[in-house]
Amino acid sequence: MITGFNTNVRHGGRVFHVQTEDSGRDHPHVISHVYCEGTIVASEKSDYADRLESGDLDAVLRGLMEAQHRTMLETLEQGGYDAVIEERLGKGADASGAAAAAGDAPDEGRAFGDGIVSARPLDAVILDYLVDKSRTRGGETQPRPARGARSRE
Repeated sequence: MITGFNTNVRHGGRVFHVQTEDSGRDHPHVISHVYCEGTIVASEKSDYADRLESGDLDAVLRGLMEAQHRTMLETLEQGGYDAVIEERLGKGADASGAAAAAGDAPDEGRAFGDGIVSARPLDAVILDYLVDKSRTRGGETQPRPARGARSRE
């Protein structure tokens, strides 16, 4: 079983997330979305009910998902969604915004999430953050009194 594909890509000074998922045999379709800043800017849905009896449905489904995901990425990168993006999100980053995304300008004016996209799995990023946070807390954290215990203050 293939659960889906997720890709982050930078386009026009923004980070976009392209997601493709299979809805399963009970709802045989593959759906892809292009997200930016929490907004869906494009969607594509392909039905595969006519292929359910295929000898190797997993291979057929993987091919369909890969092709649809790749098409969404290519359309985004070639500017095919630019009009919708501008309509829903406004103009993209200008030259100073592009410089900020490249790390050449201060954080002011930078879109949320710029510069933090990682190729590492989310659980690894979160674990590193938690480990780092626990090290910096050191002795700052005071134990909480047990439930029902009275404070001596």
